[in-house]
Amino acid sequence: MKLFLKRGTDEGEGFTIYNTHAEPVCAAEMNFSSSIHIELRNEDRVLLSSIKFNRLMLDYFTIRCDHRFYVLIPIIGNHFSFAIYGSTFRFAGNLADGCFSMFNAKGEIIMTQKKCWAQHGDGYELEIKDEKYRLLMVSTAICADLFIALSEPRTAYSC
Repeated sequence: MKLFLKRGTDEGEGFTIYNTHAEPVCAAEMNFSSSIHIELRNEDRVLLSSIKFNRLMLDYFTIRCDHRFYVLIPIIGNHFSFAIYGSTFRFAGNLADGCFSMFNAKGEIIMTQKKCWAQHGDGYELEIKDEKYRLLMVSTAICADLFIALSEPRTAYSC
């Protein structure tokens, strides 16, 4: 399955996920308080996933989706990755290129995320190979894009 993730350009605007026909599939709305809270909802406004960016002793994300809870801790070294607690998946890639992959416990690629230009604008192409974990993969892709946005100077996102 191929999806496209586009971050909004206005302050406080969230993300939109499109299918290959440039039709919106779901949207992620951002709320700001002591942390950044993102709710991923389908077209019927049903809550699919809840994402929260936290800053305590370190920066981390929490994701609630598919009746599960995950904690993503960004790790920056030679490459960017998330330590994902609550799952056996690994997420790694290159921040500068905007290309990432998610791997299962066997080391097989189950999702790729790369910067692209599509009908609906500049964003990310998501190639999801394991439909069962689609919400987790889309939520993780949003976390990666938000982490990049928070790392950029003069970003609209702030805590």
